Amino acid sequence: MAGASIFQDDRVAKVIQIGESGLMYVIGEEEIEAVRRVFQRKKLFRYQRDEGECDSFEREFAEKVGGRHAIILSSGTNALIAAFRACGIKTGDEVIIPAYTFVATAAAVLNVGAIPVVANVDEELGLDPSDVKAKITPRTRAIVPVHMDGLASNLEGLLGLCREHGLAMVEDVAQAIGGSYDGTGLGTFGDFGCFSLNENKTISCGEGGILITGRRDLYERAFSFHDVSAQFNPVRKELFAEPQVVAGSSMRVSEVLGAIMRVQLQRLDGIISGLRERKKLLMAELAGISEIRVVQGHCAEGGCGSSLHLVFQDPASALSFGREFRAAEIPFLPVIMRPAHVCWKWAPVFNAKATDYLSSLDLLSRTLKLDIDLSLTTEQTERLGRRIAKLLHHEIPGGE
Repeated sequence: MAGASIFQDDRVAKVIQIGESGLMYVIGEEEIEAVRRVFQRKKLFRYQRDEGECDSFEREFAEKVGGRHAIILSSGTNALIAAFRACGIKTGDEVIIPAYTFVATAAAVLNVGAIPVVANVDEELGLDPSDVKAKITPRTRAIVPVHMDGLASNLEGLLGLCREHGLAMVEDVAQAIGGSYDGTGLGTFGDFGCFSLNENKTISCGEGGILITGRRDLYERAFSFHDVSAQFNPVRKELFAEPQVVAGSSMRVSEVLGAIMRVQLQRLDGIISGLRERKKLLMAELAGISEIRVVQGHCAEGGCGSSLHLVFQDPASALSFGREFRAAEIPFLPVIMRPAHVCWKWAPVFNAKATDYLSSLDLLSRTLKLDIDLSLTTEQTERLGRRIAKLLHHEIPGGE
């Protein structure tokens, strides 16, 4: 399949731009042609005698990020659920998750009957290995690093804990497709990497997910769970030596979504490059400002560049500057105002207590987030950075 540029033939006017405050992905004529191709074949179901669109996307995605096996499913949440089931996580087991994540991370744990245990995040907004270590118990079965907002977690430290205690690692890469850690793709370090293809991800088909694993046995288990009848499908019988009934689900997607994602995958490098370039421009304008610290994750060069986080010295300063930014029509948002992404907003679901994550509460209450807008030109991005810097220096009274 021919490669797709970020903007189809550079005709920006023909690209549909999607996102709330910024551009997270693009859709052009090639996606439309891919959907047309599926309908012309009149084969929308994912299982085909020959390699279909979903099969091709799974193979191409695994090759792209560095995994051996991949499964496209109906959501990133279902990718996590299938991964947990494949790892043998069951009722009463404990799974450690970060205080800063999307609620689906906890919901997926609950869906397999396990108990989400919240650990603090570190200064780079990733799961803190020191707090994880303190919260490991005899019932702990897995650790879930979440690469939030395109920022890599401390995988070296967390992998060490998994090996020391014999725990599974399931990476939640929902918001970091295309990111890396020390040159290796995010999602390939643990037993599973789980990605979201939902709106506002770096690449998307509107709704969907994909998981990857390097182990054949885990792949077969996850595949059986994501499709309860997979072992009896003649197109997939080569996967299973002895078909047996599995209490699975129906998480398949159609060939339409697989076709869209094949094009989106071709755009990934260009999208990531554009986001990183714009984030670097903003950071250059903010260099040397003592009032803030810019979060870069545990591998700055491997981050997706999809967002800019400013950490202030105290919550009052973050709130005050947040108001100034909004008055100046710069859409910074306090991360604690994203109720689906901070655990104390949904902690009652699993009886968590604020005392379990006080340091995270403090850090997140001092942090503002700005989504990087891929549609801005270099000049516009630099101008935005200068405007942010002036506000931080109080050179624009009242946000004017």
